Amino acid sequence: MFGEVFTCQFPLTSGAVGKLRHALVLFDLEQDAIVCRVTSVHRAGPLDVTLKDCRLRDWLKPSIARLDRLVTAEKSIFLRRLGVLSAADLDAVRGAWNIGWPGCAAAGGDRAL
Repeated sequence: MFGEVFTCQFPLTSGAVGKLRHALVLFDLEQDAIVCRVTSVHRAGPLDVTLKDCRLRDWLKPSIARLDRLVTAEKSIFLRRLGVLSAADLDAVRGAWNIGWPGCAAAGGDRAL
C-alpha cells in the first residue's frame, strides 16, 4: 500500500463529517494505515515533498505530501483509490522521511520507509 493515494473522508475532532481530502499511505497496519495529507497549498517545510510526477486521476494541480501531518486512519474512510505515486515521487517521499526524523535509518535508527 505504500505510495497509494486515496480520497478520504476524515472526521473532524468534533465528530462532524469533514471535507474530502487526499491522503498518501505511508504504512499499512492491516485494518488501519498511517497516512499523510496531500495538498495543493504550497509551503516550504522540511517534510513537505513536492510530487512532481503526478499522473493520478482527478489531480488538477501540482501537489505536496505533508509528512509532518500524519494520521492513523481506518481504511473504511478510504473512499476512492486515485492511484500510486511514480517511482521518482516514492523515492522523494522516502528520502524526506529518512532524513527528516530523529532515529531514522540515515541516523542509524530503524524507522525507514
